[in-house]
Amino acid sequence: MRTIDDITTLDILVILPHRRPFVLIDRLESYDEATTAVTTSYTVPKDGVFVEDGIFRAEGIMENIAQSCAARIGFYDWLHELPVKPGVIGSVKGLSISCFPKAGERIFTHITPKAEAMGVLLASAVVKTENGAVVAESQIKVAV
Repeated sequence: MRTIDDITTLDILVILPHRRPFVLIDRLESYDEATTAVTTSYTVPKDGVFVEDGIFRAEGIMENIAQSCAARIGFYDWLHELPVKPGVIGSVKGLSISCFPKAGERIFTHITPKAEAMGVLLASAVVKTENGAVVAESQIKVAV
C-alpha cells in the first residue's frame, strides 16, 4: 500500500500528466491528509520555458500554480492507486503578482482546496520565495 511517507522519494513525473521541458514543479514538499492541501517547490532554471532575461514570467507563475493543483490531484490518485488524469484550468480569479522570481531562485507554491465536486477543484494558491516573500496569490478552478 502506498503511503504519504513515500512523498520524499516520489518522482514528480509519476503524479503529473506533464512532461519535460514543460514541468514547472520539481517536488511535492508536503501533503496534508486532513485537508489535502499541498506545497510544491520549483527552482527557476535560467533556460526555462517561461524565463526571459533571467526572470520567471507571469505565465510561468500561473502554470506553476496549475501544475501544483495537478500534483495535489495526482498524489491523491497515486495514494489510491488510480491513474494520473489530465486537467484544464477552468478559471483564475484575483491573480496578484508581487514580484517575479529570478533564475536560480526556489519558489514554494501552497494549494489549499476550498471546494471539490464532479471533478472540479476550487483552490487558493500562494507562491512564496525561499525567504518567505509572497510572489503571487490567486484562486484557481481546475477540471479533471
